[in-house]
This record gives sequence, C-alpha cells and structure tokens, in this order.
Amino acid sequence: MDRERELRARMQMDESDPFWAHTLGVYLAGQQRWSEAEQAFKEALRRSPTYYATYYQLGLLYENLGREPEAIEAFREGHRLAMEARDLRLLSDFRMKLSLYLGMDEA
Repeated sequence: MDRERELRARMQMDESDPFWAHTLGVYLAGQQRWSEAEQAFKEALRRSPTYYATYYQLGLLYENLGREPEAIEAFREGHRLAMEARDLRLLSDFRMKLSLYLGMDEA
C-alpha cells in the first residue's frame, strides 16, 4: 500500500483522531499538493480545534502560497494554544514565525 493510501485509511479508522489527518497534510504539503494539504489540515482541526501543531503546518502552507494574513492568523492561534499547553518547543517556533511578520511584541 502506498503511503498516501495508508494515511487515508488510518484517518478513517478513528474519525475523532486528528493525528492522521495532520500527517496526511504534512505528506501532501511535502509534495506541494497545497489544496489537498490544506483540506487535510482543516480536517485535523475539525477533529480537534486545539491540535496546535496543525496550526503551525497550516501557517507554513499559507506562507508557501503567499497568503500572509492567513499564515499570521494560523501562527497566532497556534501560539495561543501552545502557550496554554506549555509546549515550549513549539511555542518557540510560533514566536519565531510571528516575530518575522510582526515583531515579538505583537505576537
């Protein structure tokens, strides 16, 4: 079974788990299949709106597409959720992205 088919099958096994939809999005983004990747990331967030790692990947996708306002929005929401979760590693990544766009004081 190819990787994409495997990810899609795993995604269907548990409709509430965001992990496989997120992973599918990362896989598709790696192939520059932007529209499909965006759909997968949005599915991951539909399943779990607080799955903050997906906001980071979605922000990167929007950066690649030149959709800066949407990238900033995704990074801001992920930053907020990572702060709540006290995930210092990902929080640092969100802060770095926001500082590039806005400066640290506005993150």
